Amino acid sequence: MRFKASIVFGAAIAIATLILLYQIVSLPPDNNSAVPHQLQGFDSLESRIKKLEQDIAINHNTINEIHGLMKKINGPNSAAAPGPDSAYLLPKLKPVAGTDSGATFTQEAAIQFNTSVAKLQEADCSFAQSPSSAVDILMEDVYKSLPFENPDGGAWKQGWDVTYDRSQWTPEKPLKVFVVPHSHCDPGWIKTFERYYSDQVSHILDNMARKLPEDSRRRFIWAEISFFSMWWERQTPTVQNTVRKLVAQGQLEIVTGGWVMPDEAVTHYWSIIDQLITGHEWLRTHLNVRPNNGWSIDPFGVSPTLAYILKRSGLENMLVQRTHYAIKKHFATNKNLEFRWRQSWDPESSTEILCHMMPFYSYDIPHTCGPDPKVCCQFDFKRLPGSRVTCPWRIPPQPITPHNVQSRAEMLLDQYRKKAQLYRTNVLLVVLGDDFRYDTSDEWDAQFTNYQRLFDHMNAHSDYNVQAQFGTLSEYFHALREESRSTQQQQQQGSAGEDEEALFPSFAGDFFSYADKDDNYWTGYFTSRPYYKARSRMLAAKIRAAEILFSMAVGSSDTVVVGSVAERLQAQLIEAHKALGLFQHHDGITGTSKDHVVLDYANILLNGIQTSEHVMQYVAHTLLSPDREAPAPDAVLLEVSEKHEGASAVSTPRVLTLEGRGRGGVVVFNPHPHTYRGLVTIRVNTHLLKVVTASNEPVLCQVDPVLDGLMAGEAFDVSFPVTLAPLSLTRFFLTRHEQVDRRFVKYSTVTVRNELPPSLPSAFSTASVSSLQLTMKCGTTRVSINEKGLMESITRDGHQQSLSIQFVRYNARSERETSGPYLFLPAGPAEELAISSPPTLLVQGPLRAVLTAKLPLLAHNLILENSPGLASDVLTVRNLVNIRSTKNYELAMRLVSDVDNGETFFTDLNGFQIVRRVRESKLTLQGNYYPIASQAFIQDSHKRLTILTGQPHGGSSLAPGQLEVMQDRRLMQDDFRGAEQGVTDNVITPNVFRILLERRDSVPGAAGAVSRNSFPSLLAERALQELLFPPVSLLNTAESSGLKQTWVGGVRDVACDVQLVSLHSIRGHVGGGAAAGAAAALTLRRAAFDCSFPPPRADCSTNGGKVQLSEVLGSSFSEEVRQSTLSHLYAGVNITKSFVLTLQPMELYTFLLASPPRTPALP
Repeated sequence: MRFKASIVFGAAIAIATLILLYQIVSLPPDNNSAVPHQLQGFDSLESRIKKLEQDIAINHNTINEIHGLMKKINGPNSAAAPGPDSAYLLPKLKPVAGTDSGATFTQEAAIQFNTSVAKLQEADCSFAQSPSSAVDILMEDVYKSLPFENPDGGAWKQGWDVTYDRSQWTPEKPLKVFVVPHSHCDPGWIKTFERYYSDQVSHILDNMARKLPEDSRRRFIWAEISFFSMWWERQTPTVQNTVRKLVAQGQLEIVTGGWVMPDEAVTHYWSIIDQLITGHEWLRTHLNVRPNNGWSIDPFGVSPTLAYILKRSGLENMLVQRTHYAIKKHFATNKNLEFRWRQSWDPESSTEILCHMMPFYSYDIPHTCGPDPKVCCQFDFKRLPGSRVTCPWRIPPQPITPHNVQSRAEMLLDQYRKKAQLYRTNVLLVVLGDDFRYDTSDEWDAQFTNYQRLFDHMNAHSDYNVQAQFGTLSEYFHALREESRSTQQQQQQGSAGEDEEALFPSFAGDFFSYADKDDNYWTGYFTSRPYYKARSRMLAAKIRAAEILFSMAVGSSDTVVVGSVAERLQAQLIEAHKALGLFQHHDGITGTSKDHVVLDYANILLNGIQTSEHVMQYVAHTLLSPDREAPAPDAVLLEVSEKHEGASAVSTPRVLTLEGRGRGGVVVFNPHPHTYRGLVTIRVNTHLLKVVTASNEPVLCQVDPVLDGLMAGEAFDVSFPVTLAPLSLTRFFLTRHEQVDRRFVKYSTVTVRNELPPSLPSAFSTASVSSLQLTMKCGTTRVSINEKGLMESITRDGHQQSLSIQFVRYNARSERETSGPYLFLPAGPAEELAISSPPTLLVQGPLRAVLTAKLPLLAHNLILENSPGLASDVLTVRNLVNIRSTKNYELAMRLVSDVDNGETFFTDLNGFQIVRRVRESKLTLQGNYYPIASQAFIQDSHKRLTILTGQPHGGSSLAPGQLEVMQDRRLMQDDFRGAEQGVTDNVITPNVFRILLERRDSVPGAAGAVSRNSFPSLLAERALQELLFPPVSLLNTAESSGLKQTWVGGVRDVACDVQLVSLHSIRGHVGGGAAAGAAAALTLRRAAFDCSFPPPRADCSTNGGKVQLSEVLGSSFSEEVRQSTLSHLYAGVNITKSFVLTLQPMELYTFLLASPPRTPALP
């Protein structure tokens, strides 16, 4: 039947074609001789065209009828023949493997791509529309209710005069006090990481190993594994065994166990998890320790993202310190300082973790024993008379003797009792330490000896009704849970089995932005030193790509990346992970360290980047080698397409040199489990070229002249559309050709305003204009550019929308309390940057258009793309900022639109989730600034304006329709928060953004419009993934003709909303001695998204979160898989790669993988 149907269809097409040809040939001539000959020719041509258009329309109708007949003949399940809706009106390119073949063009017409959009199942939209989780305390409600005033509370300046009734404690229900000694050690701040170690940290840990064994009642906790691992490597086996014993018997506790104590505002969740894995993997392989309690005492504001990560890593409890003083007071007033922290999007309670908030100003000893720092300071025995450290209140501590022990014990116990009034149980936590404490033997003796005398006296007097002792965080939380269970049993008249956490309220929300007094908001560090914040994101992307390639190579049964080669590459990756982890420290990525420490971090980041790139190119070349030969470990066979001139210099494209008729190879790696469609841009030294695939098929490309920097007029950017399979390597070649085929090579036009046109090869069209308005166009997008060189409006698919860009500046206060590395204290509202007739360049062609406006203090780029991928639906902004000539200057970019968002806007937390913000005048301007780790948006019932950030910043919506993002800050003075300097080491900084202006397909329900839960569109989610983890281009000038055309790791696209977070090689277990790369961990995430916006251009669909690991991993790794916690400490159920998993929205899932048996023939 199909054979007969095809004959009928073929005959019908042939007849229709003959009819059309006959009509074209038989068009009658025009005999109007009164019209001049040339005009007569044009009229005749126009008449023929009109006639031809009519006949084509008739033909289309005929073909449609035939098409309908074919459907009837073949039935509904037959493949439909291509009709007019899918046919191109312009000549089609020949399909080419590895490129986007669905492009049509003529030299005069715009290139159009045949793209499909993601297919969304209606059920997958329900999560974003579901009601918010019901909790006892919602931070948004707290913000509405508080006046945010700071009245003088007396001894407790930000609180009140606390009183108590002694009868509340009895011999049966005493006050149980756990004093937890600690030393907070910053891996870089005033000194470098290495200098801190040699000057202080090594002595702290040396004394720990000597002093804790002297008395089994002593306790100590430690957090930073970066320092601990360095110290461990220098110890003898005897000392190491002593430490293992201290850990086993509970005297020494590792808390959190991350490589550092990370910042929680500007870090990305990927990097938070990565540094946690680095620390936990070290603990597993050296101490076989699994941390159970989080310890976050110094980050400047705390995020629910970290709470989620700790919970999903297997931790049960956590502690936080730096939250807004008004929030602390409010929580203390209601005895809510211990709560069950739940994710706002969690419909149940599976994400809850028990959290303890410290109530006072600081984590130092004067602010931890109770509400009166003048009293508490007298029990910091490092400050004994004769010490270099004294009490600001001028009442020094006294050594505890038999003569004063009673008075001193009762004085301290009074503070303990007052502090206990702020909590719900009789179990009290008192931390005992400060920055870099316990670094001398004398301090260990002074603190532990004097406190033990106080404890002995308290515990010996039954009328005190107190049990005081040194403790760890684990001992405290264990006692707290026991007390909670006991209290509930009494309240429930003896019923057993109650949830030990149910006594504590549930809470949802975050703790940004942080103020420690008055209007001193710590919102400046969200932006401080943005260059290095961006560098951190670059390193994360490099490590992720290198790890995916390395893990899949080692996980292959026929790999040659084994033995010493694998060991060496994995060791390099571990060092890169350590470099990234170190910078996530809350005085690293925050930009709040001293200048020389910043430079040290910069060099560490650069080394990590270069190390990751080496692993990437090595493994990529090996995977493409048909004989799978392993090169020498130090071999550089491919080069990443960007070069890094220095630790603080802007990375620039590497020039691929094409000499004679030689050619240069390009290998592009797609690091995502979805097909990538978009443009790849390579810088070359000639405009006379062609782009071909590895099988020598021509590829459409656009050539742009480089018009800035040292390469101006001597280098060219070549952009070409590609389609890359999931987790694949694909090869292309750029060949120098004097005779350019203009069907495939398109040269851009260059328009300049307020400067002389450049001298360029004749292939490029140049023009100089004086008009105030410029029009930038690419594909179906048009952008109006005003006289300042900035966007004024955008038209897409014929719909004009109001969207403009402004640059504004903030001046610092002229008072003592003013902006510095941490604080943002502006003198008033921002002033718009004065811009007058800036030099403006517009380079545009059929595939991309780039505007460059040379503004005061920055070069502003606006980039449009016409590609088969989702980049066609976003605007890219790149600001090259240089404010080194300014003083007390804070530069921001502001988007102005007609979005009617009122006072509501949304910012992300750590690139993981979105939180609703409400602009509040009572918070001051700086209090309305929030961290933007990766995105922010404003919306109304019809549209949404989103900005995606390639690097973290501070930002806000300070007026309806506006979104602003700080670009850089230069402050000439300290803000008295410990750095002891301003921020004056600014460097030229590239800030990259993507802007989306989306119109709703449907009006959302109440949840989508006003709920505290809001989610990105799927377009925004996918665009952000491509921005943070872009395809990697590797160059080589050698022919490398022996390499394969492609290597594909994935089998097929996973669902649109499923993301590959990481594929991470794992070292051997304790005592296991496993080979490098013998195991790996795969982490997936299912994103939640707002379905009221159009789906993105993508060849994927949603399917209820279903995924098979075999789809992601292909033939790599063994069939057996085991689920685990995020940081790999706890293993769960066993499954297989072919098992169909169902992932829940917003959740992260980790799976442990093993390499398959090796092929015997391998060396």
